[in-house]
Amino acid sequence: MISLDALDRQEALFARAFAAGDLALARPLYRPDVVYLSPTVRLFGWPPRIEGVERTLAFIVLTVGRCRDVAYRCVERALVDGADAAYVQILFDWTADARRLRSRYVVAYRYREGGIAQQEIYYDPSAPPDVLEA
Repeated sequence: MISLDALDRQEALFARAFAAGDLALARPLYRPDVVYLSPTVRLFGWPPRIEGVERTLAFIVLTVGRCRDVAYRCVERALVDGADAAYVQILFDWTADARRLRSRYVVAYRYREGGIAQQEIYYDPSAPPDVLEA
């Protein structure tokens, strides 16, 4: 079962990977057969269900490829009672075209054998990112 300490370590590793622009740093968090689900797939013409760690990382890299100065912060988290699962709320800040932007979303994680078996992203795909003050 996932613990809050393990979830915090996971999210800290995601933060480091995004800040470094090197999502390969997060590879050890995933099971090889991970399933990734996100409404963002429609923007890139990808299938609604991405399977496997290589395709998952490739898709995430595609979606953040033009983001600079990324700050990824877990601001809320919860474990699911009786399940090897967790939810986190993320603030994802980045610079694009000289503007500082923010996306807020929720991730549902399901674990199996100590790794992320499914990662599902929830956000309003019709809402633009927030523009942050300079």
